[in-house]
Amino acid sequence: MATTERSSSGSAAAARRGARRLHLGYSTNVHRGETLRQVYDFLRDYSIPVARRVFGDAPAGLELRFGIEAARELGDRDARERFRAFLEQSRLELFSVNAFPLQDFQARQVKERVYAPDWRSRDRVVWTRRIAAILADLMPPGVTGSVSTLGGTYRPWSHTSATLDRIADNYLRVLETLEEIEERTGRRVVLAAEPEPDTSFEVAADVIRFVEGHLLPRARERWRGRRPSVIEESVRTRFTVNLDTCHFSVLFHQPAAAIRELLAAGIAIGKIHVTSAPALRNPHRASRGYDVLRSMDEPRYLHQFCGVDGNGREIWRGRDLDELPPRLRRDAHPDLAELRTHFHVPLYLKRWRLLRTTQDETLDALRVALSRRACDHLVIETYTWPVLASEDRLVSGIAREYRWLLESLERLGAV
Repeated sequence: MATTERSSSGSAAAARRGARRLHLGYSTNVHRGETLRQVYDFLRDYSIPVARRVFGDAPAGLELRFGIEAARELGDRDARERFRAFLEQSRLELFSVNAFPLQDFQARQVKERVYAPDWRSRDRVVWTRRIAAILADLMPPGVTGSVSTLGGTYRPWSHTSATLDRIADNYLRVLETLEEIEERTGRRVVLAAEPEPDTSFEVAADVIRFVEGHLLPRARERWRGRRPSVIEESVRTRFTVNLDTCHFSVLFHQPAAAIRELLAAGIAIGKIHVTSAPALRNPHRASRGYDVLRSMDEPRYLHQFCGVDGNGREIWRGRDLDELPPRLRRDAHPDLAELRTHFHVPLYLKRWRLLRTTQDETLDALRVALSRRACDHLVIETYTWPVLASEDRLVSGIAREYRWLLESLERLGAV
């Protein structure tokens, strides 16, 4: 696939590396879209113009974010058929759904409500099942679909062993539905839990402990009549990770190392959210940069932050940027060497205002993912565009991120 802005050679829904197909998209959680009508609107106003600007007349991949309201409407077969026809006419190939935020993600204030309903709740099970069935019905033949979702729950709400068992039971209920969908339709959909700061799964080790200590034991108990090897295969092929590179970088865990760690533990990566975080080195000597970091506090989303010393050891954590004091006192954190925050910034930037970005770590993660053939789904997820820029810059900004990703894949030998 060519990496120019207007390319019509081959399928633009995917890059090719040998016989392997990489499905590329951007997450539409950047747009307001709780009802099906709003989904149609943002696809017409933004997704189709982005696709045509980047890929010309060729098909374009689509990761679609929809929550409870749109899922309820798409439960109607006629509505689903009309939507399928619209996607085909628009040359959009749906390969993934972002079902992490089930409620209004563009509300005036989202914050910790983004996690509700969490995986302790049957509501999360019900709507994830429905969304998976909708995806299986809408995605093109021969595609393995992914449904990304919250990694458990928000830790301040609960983080006990009993809670993790309950979360495991609810994940298993969805995996059973995914098995049934595949048996009935021949179409495979995987669940992709997304590690994020302050959730049940923050880093790769959390996912591994959960799978080994909760998910597999609960599966063996729940599916007692099956052979152990069948249970193991069913869990490991359908419970995967959505690896958001920003989330790992914020906590100073290299996303490339996380890919290696997960694969070594036999945990599949269902999707990668290609994202970057802002970072401030030597905060005590960069007061203007520190002011820029504090100014990124805004009322809509949570922006967890993390600081390390010169040895990379974590020495400071916060749930949101409003916990940063107006002035950074050297006596409070004298060894502070770098601060990072969970705020997705445009992929093509190595610097954001007076801050650098974790772009190099994102690129390294892509390199490892490609070399290990770890994942077929690569999705840009700079959902903060409405906070960073005016609406009229969305199409050009997202198109520029696509070009950066395509050029990066070309340099890595994937296109």
